[in-house]
Amino acid sequence: MNRIFIFHDNGIKVFLYHQLLLIAAFFLSTAMLVRPLFAQAKEDAEIKQILNSKNTPQQVTLDTLTEERAIELALERSRELQSLNTNVQIANYRLDSSGKISNPVLRISDASTKYYTDEFDELRVGFRWRLPKIGELAEEKQQAQVEVWERKVTAIRFRQQLITKVRHNYATVIMHDSLVELAQKRISLEDKRINIIENMVDTGNRSIVYFTKAKIWHTEAKNDYARIVLSRNETRRKLARRTGMPVNIPLSINNLPEITQDLDQLIAIAFKNRPEIDLVQQRIQLAVKQYDLEHRKIIPWPTFFDLSYHIENDPREDWGELRLGINVPVFNLNRGNIKATDLAIKNKEGEFDAIRENIEGEVRDAYTIYIDLLLDWKNFSRDAEKLISDVKNLVEQAKKHQTLLPDEVLEMELTSIETQKILYHKRRDLAHALIDLYFALGIESSEQLSEPGKGKLNAFGSQ
Repeated sequence: MNRIFIFHDNGIKVFLYHQLLLIAAFFLSTAMLVRPLFAQAKEDAEIKQILNSKNTPQQVTLDTLTEERAIELALERSRELQSLNTNVQIANYRLDSSGKISNPVLRISDASTKYYTDEFDELRVGFRWRLPKIGELAEEKQQAQVEVWERKVTAIRFRQQLITKVRHNYATVIMHDSLVELAQKRISLEDKRINIIENMVDTGNRSIVYFTKAKIWHTEAKNDYARIVLSRNETRRKLARRTGMPVNIPLSINNLPEITQDLDQLIAIAFKNRPEIDLVQQRIQLAVKQYDLEHRKIIPWPTFFDLSYHIENDPREDWGELRLGINVPVFNLNRGNIKATDLAIKNKEGEFDAIRENIEGEVRDAYTIYIDLLLDWKNFSRDAEKLISDVKNLVEQAKKHQTLLPDEVLEMELTSIETQKILYHKRRDLAHALIDLYFALGIESSEQLSEPGKGKLNAFGSQ
């Protein structure tokens, strides 16, 4: 009976354990399902708030923020850039102190307390100076120079990358501002289309199907507007964090400069401006000086110089002493280090070629993307400008002579808006490609391009 009772008790425990597991799994799965619903509800609430707000833009009294001013503010506010620049200054100070001859050491010996208790016996005063090895100071100086350039490259490329991010952000905000205006126009046209089709359905000129489609299109327009506003607000907040300016500050639209240099010229400009090449050249010089230092270690050379003067009790017995230590390479001819440094020179020369190949590849890739987008921008903007002009004329003629149905006129106007929307996206993509090309070239603006002949593209891509 006791065994049966124990078995029954264990069965209850197992049953309760399984029930607890089922309850825990239920609450866990419920939490996993509810959390996305709360996130979606929050996003829907933001969209609903945007849709319920007035579509008219607010009156802005702030000064216009130019792209160059945004870059200046971002550079001034970047604490990481300030830290990197400080590291460069520290390395420069260390460079000033490197490659110097060490100071001599004042040596006093044979001093005793019996000078005070008994009588003066003797005293030795001298200078000891360690002589640097042949090429040691030059190698130390070059090592400090390499450290300076390593920190310089980090600071310069971070600065250029920060400028690239600000320019990207600036171009994206301009696109979103334009898209918000287009979305507002689209909602206005969709409102008109619903009213027009509703009247046409009442008169029998359109079926109820057109009215249903019009309501669907109107809902899509409102949702697109809400999403664009959310994206615009996010990009503006990002720009505000980088520059410290208000979120709603207006931006100025600048014409995009057109790169007219060919690929070979751009590669030459990159070789001139990219700091990585200067760093590798400094490393090559360091490898050469290290080779010279290791090669000259097999030359007998003084290691220290000691000059002292012995003061005796009798001034007539004072005497001077000169000690000189010379390193005599008898057992170690330093062949391994010589071969290692010789191989290091060849390795750094290969690294120099590799850096140039990488930079050339980056420029080629960035230039290819830029040229493709530039041609696409020019062709599409030219056709879009003509299309928008034709649509405008067609709408005016249709309203004047009533050659088209009212909803067809609105459809033409909506087509013009969609064309402008694509145009703004293409301009943003072209601006990003141009900025990425700047970064690949190691420059911060088009003014750093040495070759003349830069053109300007207007809003529609024509010269």
